[in-house]
Amino acid sequence: MSSETRVTAGAPPTPSTSAGSSPDDASQRPRRARTSKPKVKTGCNNCKQRRIKCDEKRPSCANCIRSKKVCTGYPPPSRSARPFEEIRIAPKPIMAVSAPPPGREPVTLAPRRAAKIQRRNPPPLTSIPNIAILHRPSVDIPFSTQEGLYFQLFREQTASELSGYFDSTFWARSVLRECHSEASIRHAVVALGALYKTLEKSTESPTGSPSADRDPSDTAHRHWEIAVKQYSAACNELMASSADSSTNRTRLMASVLLACFDSFIGDHKQAIVQIQTGLGLLEQLRAERRRAFLPRPEEPVEEELIQMFTRLAIQAKSYDMAFHFPQPWVVRLTTTQPQDPGSPTSESSSPVSIHQDPIPDKFSSIKEARLTWDSLAERIFRFTETMFNQAQSGVLGILPASARQYGLRFKQQMEAWSTAFEHILASRTAPGVSNQEKACITVLKMYQVMSQLLFLMTFSDSEMQFDHFLPDFKMIIELAIEVVGDEERRAALKRCPDPQFCRHRGRHEPGVFGGHNFTARHIKASFSADLGIVPPLFVVATKCRDRDLRKQAIQLLQSSPRREGMWDSELTARIALWIAEIEEGIDAESEDNLNAAGMHDFHMDLNLDAPNSPPEDGSDQSRPTTSGSSFSRPNGSIDFGDNALGPGGNARWEAHRESNSAGMLFRQLKQMQQMQQQHQQQQQHRPPPPPPKVIPEEKRVMVRAVEFDLRERFAVVQLGSRGLPNGAPDLKTRVTKIMW
Repeated sequence: MSSETRVTAGAPPTPSTSAGSSPDDASQRPRRARTSKPKVKTGCNNCKQRRIKCDEKRPSCANCIRSKKVCTGYPPPSRSARPFEEIRIAPKPIMAVSAPPPGREPVTLAPRRAAKIQRRNPPPLTSIPNIAILHRPSVDIPFSTQEGLYFQLFREQTASELSGYFDSTFWARSVLRECHSEASIRHAVVALGALYKTLEKSTESPTGSPSADRDPSDTAHRHWEIAVKQYSAACNELMASSADSSTNRTRLMASVLLACFDSFIGDHKQAIVQIQTGLGLLEQLRAERRRAFLPRPEEPVEEELIQMFTRLAIQAKSYDMAFHFPQPWVVRLTTTQPQDPGSPTSESSSPVSIHQDPIPDKFSSIKEARLTWDSLAERIFRFTETMFNQAQSGVLGILPASARQYGLRFKQQMEAWSTAFEHILASRTAPGVSNQEKACITVLKMYQVMSQLLFLMTFSDSEMQFDHFLPDFKMIIELAIEVVGDEERRAALKRCPDPQFCRHRGRHEPGVFGGHNFTARHIKASFSADLGIVPPLFVVATKCRDRDLRKQAIQLLQSSPRREGMWDSELTARIALWIAEIEEGIDAESEDNLNAAGMHDFHMDLNLDAPNSPPEDGSDQSRPTTSGSSFSRPNGSIDFGDNALGPGGNARWEAHRESNSAGMLFRQLKQMQQMQQQHQQQQQHRPPPPPPKVIPEEKRVMVRAVEFDLRERFAVVQLGSRGLPNGAPDLKTRVTKIMW
């Protein structure tokens, strides 16, 4: 190449460098075309003002350092484009190795060039697992290729995971059918599909090294950006829609989808706003039908949508009663006008379910039991909300004595539900019962036990009364171990069939109070829109003063990251840890003054005595059998041992445990059991240990308020006394900030 050619390819020649050329030749020389590059909207403020490319280094970019300027920082990116922000969605994801490091975001090509490259090198179908060759589920749904992938992921995976342990035609059929006609539902479904893909990519374990042929668009940040954009598009479609009858139904369905999205990313306040909006619209539609003087006004929407709002309302109320949110983050189920809770008119003031079918002697199916329980729980929440509004004392979480006669009615209904559910509970380990059905039965029983316990304690102003429910706490722990143990073994068989190549081998680490605990390392991080095991375990971890049971509850919350609606396992575990540290820090002198036998002298001064109290001989004849459950080890750590896997109990587990990674785990646990048995034999001739020491009432606290942000992973927790009126001085007040 000549020197003249090199000059032409570089900067335009000046008169001094082109002595042999004339001005006419320079004017006839073709201009160099400007390179087509995408516009960059990021960079520090100085570079943006100077209109130059910024390398976006922190704390000062290279241009500012070279020009000796003070780098004034970077403007905050918009919500729809935050490529350098850690994606903090449920539940506490770990950034994947394959994600591009800060400052090396993949270059966005020009639209024509990107389309040309995409036609030449189509993306591999294996980028999203279990995706069929035909991306578009229907020709009349206006999906792009990328949106079709997320829709397919939603249909094949996300819908079932949103349902949790329970089957739901709402997610599997109604939402998908609505995508054909409503743009807002389409955008919300694609947003949830992209959000699940974000969680999958950001929690990959074990992570592999990024390969050269990895699709640059298949990263957690890319999926996250698409999820947020689709969420915004769904909101915009709702704002632009007209207020006709069909749109009202769409708005209700969209409220459910958007509330799930907000709960997924940890924005519980926005989720509560979505639920409040949907409940208000539903009550408005019902009021219009009542004003029409119909002989029997029907529901304005189908029953399954009513069921979804009933469950969302129960979830939001339980969240508020646990953490005591201020206004306006409190979902209201009743009208503001006080009514007699025993009158028939009070039952029609709820914007959710109004059915009160009698409880049968035996439930015919799990679905019938769940619907009956939802209706009963919703009416109990409306009752407590009405009574708290009428109460003059303003005591946090304590109902007035005038409400006890109505409370007795609900206590009888809950016991009748438990009796009708007994045969279903006993059948959960029978051959032929699927894994999902077994989990449904177990979780539903956990909720019944927890709800009955908490409802009875709303009539007591002493934390000591929780000691009467020790059998209930124990049953919740045993049922939760069944659920987590079954999930861990199924995940181990699926993810690590060969134990020699397992990177998730369980190891024992120091427990929270000494000893060791077990972590379910094969269970992936999960999100579901329905109830699960987190709320019952939180109640045990904060209200049970048996150290072993409390420790097991905290370990189960920490065993696998999960978010169930707005309930986050990591947040609840850390709050329970702090409460345990405060309550169990008892000095030796006060312990010696305690009389353990005096615990039995306490009794509930109510007509609502504790249910299923153990007989005087110490046996527990009235409790449902949990023969398939796991049992805790004496030192308080969890042993998953020979848990029933169902279907068929342990039959399938016995056939596989010797030849897979779970078999190695089983043998390790078996060896520990044998060592424990030998230790127990050596201790037989020693005197029995002293009875468990009771935590005195002056040491016991309750949650008074929690302000938290799951995206930023912090919580400000306030503890105090039980039974004090709001605003009264409290000597037990403690406030701390928890970060993780």
